[in-house]
Amino acid sequence: MQNYNLNKIISKRSYNSTEISAMLGIDRKTVRRWIKYESLKVIETGVSPALVMGADLTEFIKSKRKKRKMETKENEFVCFKCHKVVKAKNGSEQIIKTGKKMGKNNYEQFKKTGVCEHCGTKLNKFLGVSQRDYQGIRY
Repeated sequence: MQNYNLNKIISKRSYNSTEISAMLGIDRKTVRRWIKYESLKVIETGVSPALVMGADLTEFIKSKRKKRKMETKENEFVCFKCHKVVKAKNGSEQIIKTGKKMGKNNYEQFKKTGVCEHCGTKLNKFLGVSQRDYQGIRY
């Protein structure tokens, strides 16, 4: 799903499918599919043109984003080939220094790498390191 600019949408205004497609840079058929199959709320059903309130459109896009987001625990990765949260094969995990600094205190940035236990794809995960945890990381 594209990262649509929600600031363009005025919540108290109604939009038809042509206006939505022009504003978000998508095809009109996509908007019609959202209305017909993906339960984008219209003001009144059976009326042409179908009008959608800006607030409903914003909530619809936010809910689509939330469904796609994958939360991981400390020892898990997101595999882009499997499209799910996985663990790395035993012995394949490494923590590597990226050479970049992060935050206002210029902490070192690290990334954790491994190999997917299902498909063998290389996995990467960037780590946010606080000062307490900084001494505990070996690389």
